[in-house]
Amino acid sequence: MWAIFFRRSEFVEGIALEDRKTVTADWYTTICLLKVFSVIERQPLRTREFLQNHRIGTLPHPPYSPDLAPCDFWLFPKLKDQLRGRRFFSNEELIGALFLAIEEIPKEEWKCALIPGLNA
Repeated sequence: MWAIFFRRSEFVEGIALEDRKTVTADWYTTICLLKVFSVIERQPLRTREFLQNHRIGTLPHPPYSPDLAPCDFWLFPKLKDQLRGRRFFSNEELIGALFLAIEEIPKEEWKCALIPGLNA
């Protein structure tokens, strides 16, 4: 399993969840966010604390809204289309192809994932 992070215009980071472990607040804040914030040059904090401390507002969303999971409704289908029909003989080969496919997504298309209804 992977945690994928991106901005309106670009991919930021992908972090693997090793050995089929469970995603926990501890893993998310001390491992996952640590890597993400090192990429965007910020210090890791618990998610809610980080958002509050940096005055980042959150929006109320209904449960199961596609706006809550742009990876599920935008990124993953796009990647599946690009990788469909290919065979990979190792995890490394798959991961390499996956990140190459991510890099090939034009910056304009990233906005589609974060602004519902916007077509690139």
